[in-house]
Amino acid sequence: MSTGLLRKEWREHRGAGLLFLIFYGLLLLLLVTAGDRYATRGSIFELLKLPTVMLSTVGAIFVSHRLVVREYGQRTQLFLEALPLSRARILVTKLVLGAAVLLLPLALTLGMLGSMEAVHKDVTPHSLLPLWLRSATPVLLGWTFFALAGLVGRFRNPLYILLVIGLFAADQLTDFELAKSGPFALLGPDFSFERQRLPWEHLATCWALIAVATGLCFGLVLYRDGTLTELLSQRMSHREKVFVACVLTGLFVVITMMDQAKRRQPFSLRDAARGQVAHSTVQVASGIGFPREDAERMAERLATDLGALSGYLGLERLPAVAVMPIRELDADVFQRAKLEEADGVVVRANLAAPDFDVRAFEAFLFREVLIWASEGVVLREERQWLLDGFTTWWAHRDGEARLSPRAAVASRDDFDTRRWLGTRERLGPCLSGALAALGVQVLRERLGDGDFQSLIQGLLAPPRRTGFWGLAMEPRLGALLSEHGGLTEDELARRWREALRGEREAHAALVESLAALSPALSVVAESEETFRLEHALRGSKNVELPARYALLYGKLTPFGHEVSPDTLSRQDAPSSAPDGARLPRTLVRGERWLFVMQVESAPLGCPVRVLAERRAIP
Repeated sequence: MSTGLLRKEWREHRGAGLLFLIFYGLLLLLLVTAGDRYATRGSIFELLKLPTVMLSTVGAIFVSHRLVVREYGQRTQLFLEALPLSRARILVTKLVLGAAVLLLPLALTLGMLGSMEAVHKDVTPHSLLPLWLRSATPVLLGWTFFALAGLVGRFRNPLYILLVIGLFAADQLTDFELAKSGPFALLGPDFSFERQRLPWEHLATCWALIAVATGLCFGLVLYRDGTLTELLSQRMSHREKVFVACVLTGLFVVITMMDQAKRRQPFSLRDAARGQVAHSTVQVASGIGFPREDAERMAERLATDLGALSGYLGLERLPAVAVMPIRELDADVFQRAKLEEADGVVVRANLAAPDFDVRAFEAFLFREVLIWASEGVVLREERQWLLDGFTTWWAHRDGEARLSPRAAVASRDDFDTRRWLGTRERLGPCLSGALAALGVQVLRERLGDGDFQSLIQGLLAPPRRTGFWGLAMEPRLGALLSEHGGLTEDELARRWREALRGEREAHAALVESLAALSPALSVVAESEETFRLEHALRGSKNVELPARYALLYGKLTPFGHEVSPDTLSRQDAPSSAPDGARLPRTLVRGERWLFVMQVESAPLGCPVRVLAERRAIP
């Protein structure tokens, strides 16, 4: 680096730098103003995401234009090269200066957020290091890429277009998930929460891309004494424009061919009972305890109900549905298989179990079909309550007798539709489905059949748009509520809670009997590193305990993902044991587990979770 070069850059760009800092300061002020809203999401460090994105894109483009594009476009670089300065030193100065201009505001923002967080929690440099690495790396990647694009000169805009199209095609047409790769993964949902483990794979990918971009920058500047970068800075000729247009056209042709090649054949079961629905097929296999006659009746029923669901929602296509019996599952647990080569919805259930609930199974199957039909759009957490509620309501639409007491019991805990995954984990699929179904009924009564159907179609059967374009264009619940009935989400929540209050009063005895159950979990140390789990179910003197209860447990990943019920192990224990029961496995310090205690309720016809707790072994 050269102090003379730094002084030259300062004199030339100080006005633009001041403007950049003013705009960043205004952005920071807006973020601090909205700090309370972000803090409710669990961490104030969520505020660091937006500055990181802005600095790695808009900020990097601005700095690249001032330090690189403007220099070569106005030929002032030729004057610098006439001085006794090497081209490598000039480039190093620009790269380091640009990185400093972008990283310094980011560091100040992180320090400010750390000081704000230190008022409530203990914040150490070690705890801030993961945040710094995960935010500074995308900024450096953005800066080196846009600096390289600046050196490409007149081909930088075609480069941007090709990059966007290429990433979009990879995201849409292959198994590559852009949102879970590289800088997008670094700024993912665990950005402000994960402190123990660094995503080294994604960090290494970004660092490798930074090194490649930096190497290409030096290659362009040093190749043939810098004449290549000077030639690239000139205006694009007519021949080059035609060439770029041909490349873009060819790329679109290749994407179209890839889209056609990606389409997989529908999944097919041999010797299965079949029912036809629209342009698809429902297949139900027979098995031990589930004869061919039962499979045929099940296939006919599912085909009829799926056809009605498709007509109500106006679904343009349905998947091939395959149902396979399996005796190893509990009657209330259902599984969906992951298909690699074929396409469709393949599920397994204990169809031969005496207490198998066909309506609960239908609600599960309808939910999976809607997830397939929308290509996962309906899995946004803010609308999952509507997905669970509508599928449960549809499965019980001709007989809702059991939904009322289930919703009453489910209402013992408060809920937030924007954090529905936590509610579903606490209550379980049965009660959470009934709770959401009551909200759907309230919504239907308020809007009327026509507007309710239009709203459901817009939210659960959206047009086929996926990827980032689909995310930008997908409908929002608040907007559709206002459009179809002049209803707000707050008013819907108020009406919903009023209906729940009425259900609790109507089933007060059942709610009180279940609320009187007192589950107990305790972790007991056996050594410095190992522990055992003891559990019991108690109750007041006036409440009769169920004969048995079940403890479901599963080891958690480092991140707070939803745990599917079919992945949980199960231990049944008698409620009458004076000393409770013990989990038949050893727990290790540092592990995180999900523990669920549930009892079977005859009046509800499904299990009731009396405890659901995520616990870290100390």
